[in-house]
Amino acid sequence: MRIAITILLLLLSTGCGSSNQHPPPVPVSGDPWFGAAGNVLISEGADRDGPKDFLWIGFNSQSEWQNFLSLNQNQTLGWIGGPVILTSNNSMGFYFDPSQTIAAEVTAEGLQTSLDQIEANASKFVPGLISRWYVPAIVEQVR
Repeated sequence: MRIAITILLLLLSTGCGSSNQHPPPVPVSGDPWFGAAGNVLISEGADRDGPKDFLWIGFNSQSEWQNFLSLNQNQTLGWIGGPVILTSNNSMGFYFDPSQTIAAEVTAEGLQTSLDQIEANASKFVPGLISRWYVPAIVEQVR
């Protein structure tokens, strides 16, 4: 019985399952979410599914990357996003298309969502009637 309790406590304390409590590795040029102009690691604020989620977002556009850097430096960055692309190659199951990533101070409320909402049902967010989605931009790292 003591062994079973020890195993259960160990599993609970290490965040088993699909936990994303640790940031993913920095993207490299072979990753589809890698941005040629720059990359930013974001996290979520108020988490709904337990573990804190992280996502690298790449920018291929130099002008959009400069816009992001300016908004971030001025502490006016509110949202970041673009078209959602499904993948099985990262822990979140999706990424934003770096060729169309945008950072903004404000966005239309109907285009706003969260990392948790996309992660829960990413196929619902692929481009269709709405071609871009935005998540709160809580910046953890800039590369």
